[in-house]
Amino acid sequence: MCEIPENFVTYDMVHNLRGDKSKFKKHRDLRPTKYWPGARFMVVCKNGDLNTATYAVAGFMQEPFQLFPLATVAVHRSIRDEFIAMVRSRFRQLKPHVANHPNYERSLNLLQDGHNPVDYIIADEKDAPACASPVLVTGGVTHLYFPSGATGVTTLHTFETIHEAAEIFCKEQPNFDAVYYFDESIASVYTLAKHIKCVQIYVNCLDACLLAIMPYYTSKVQTVLYKNGFHYEVLNIGGSWKIIVFPYSSSILRPCCCPLGYCRCYAMHTVCCQDHLNTQF
Repeated sequence: MCEIPENFVTYDMVHNLRGDKSKFKKHRDLRPTKYWPGARFMVVCKNGDLNTATYAVAGFMQEPFQLFPLATVAVHRSIRDEFIAMVRSRFRQLKPHVANHPNYERSLNLLQDGHNPVDYIIADEKDAPACASPVLVTGGVTHLYFPSGATGVTTLHTFETIHEAAEIFCKEQPNFDAVYYFDESIASVYTLAKHIKCVQIYVNCLDACLLAIMPYYTSKVQTVLYKNGFHYEVLNIGGSWKIIVFPYSSSILRPCCCPLGYCRCYAMHTVCCQDHLNTQF
């Protein structure tokens, strides 16, 4: 007797469709979040790559509750308005699991209540409704303005000197795991590294694979390493060990395509994102 194949289409499957079972097995967790899962801090200097920086910011703001969210951006005062306009032009409607998240709703209600007015930017109406738009808070408040936990919004501050950028880093609420630094000159990044408590600093790139440099960092050995289009440094700056990464190949200015923390490129002796080198970041 022939066995019925697993993908056999029955009469009921066509004429008696069931609506009590979800097509998707993965359910989004919409409970209040009380922690920042590896929050990121970005510094954009006046000579930084605005196109890449604003593209990255807008992308991060679409998923503010994912692992490693971008919580705060510090922008040089001379490019503040241009930066905000470029980020806003890239805003798109948030997905339901973000717009309906209790932390996002709580933050948005706090900004809209009018009792303590704070300036903030949302998308143009044609791009996203006000209730489901990324929110860039420009009023100078830190995340301490909002209740504890991931807020669902990104705060923006301005600076004129690297020391001011370091002060912004120290005043903000999350314990930042990494810094993204955008500038044509990399000299000032060492000044910033000296004044902040953060190990990972990415210059003109995002979350490059660290597997090649980690043995030197864990052994506390100062070194310089070139690998897969990136320049890695392990340095003892002001008594604190830092990892500083920047690309030496202009064709690689993107995060590793592997899931963060699970990169296989180094172990397989391949170039990070080699399958995506022909795509635009």
